[in-house]
Amino acid sequence: MKFSFVRAAAALAMVASVATLAGCGGKAQYTVQGSVFGLSNSGLVLANGSDTVTVPSGATSFAFPKQIDYGTDYNITIKSQPAHMNCTVGGGSGSAGHTVTIQAGVSCVQNEYTLSGQFTGLTVAADGTTARTVTLLNGSTSSVTLSSAGATNTTTGSGTFTFAATVADGAAYGVTVLNTDNGLNCTIANGTGIMHESPVSDLVVTCVPK
Repeated sequence: MKFSFVRAAAALAMVASVATLAGCGGKAQYTVQGSVFGLSNSGLVLANGSDTVTVPSGATSFAFPKQIDYGTDYNITIKSQPAHMNCTVGGGSGSAGHTVTIQAGVSCVQNEYTLSGQFTGLTVAADGTTARTVTLLNGSTSSVTLSSAGATNTTTGSGTFTFAATVADGAAYGVTVLNTDNGLNCTIANGTGIMHESPVSDLVVTCVPK
C-alpha cells in the first residue's frame, strides 16, 4: 500500500512538472515589420508567404498580423504596387532571431515617364552648311536642344527628340520654344498637359523661315 502510494505521487508530480514546462516553454515569437518611405498613394500590399498586409497612403511603418517563430525564414515581397508608384523592399528576407527585431525597409517613388516628339522645318542656314538649333524648355529647369545636324531628313529638317529629364506621373509639363536668332520661327503643338501612366510622345515642333 505504501509503495503504491509513493509511485502514484511520483507519477502525479511528473505530470505536473511536464505541464509547467509546457506552459512556460515554446519558441520566441517575432513580428515581421519595418519602415516605409515616400508612400503617397494607396494600394500597396506586402506579402510574407501567405500572410499579407495593406499599407495605407502616408504610412511610415508596417507590421504583418501573424508573428513567426524563432528560426523561421521570412521573405517580404510586393504583392501589389500603389497607384502611380513603384516600391522596393530592402532587408526583407532572413531568419527570425538572427537580429533582435525584424526591421525591413520599403521605399516608394512616383513613376516617371519620358517627354518626346518630332520636329520639322529645322534646315541648315542659307549658306547650305551652317547648322541651326532650337532649344525647348519644359518649365524652367529641363531643356533639350534640336539641331538641323541631327535631322533624319536633311531636306525637310525633320527628326525626333526626347527630353533627358523624365516627368513624374501626375505632374504637369509645359514645353515652350526658346526664342533664338536663327532665321526661323518655330512653334510647338501639344506642349502642355499632365503626365499620366505612360510616356508622352506627341509633341510637334514646326519651324518655318522668317
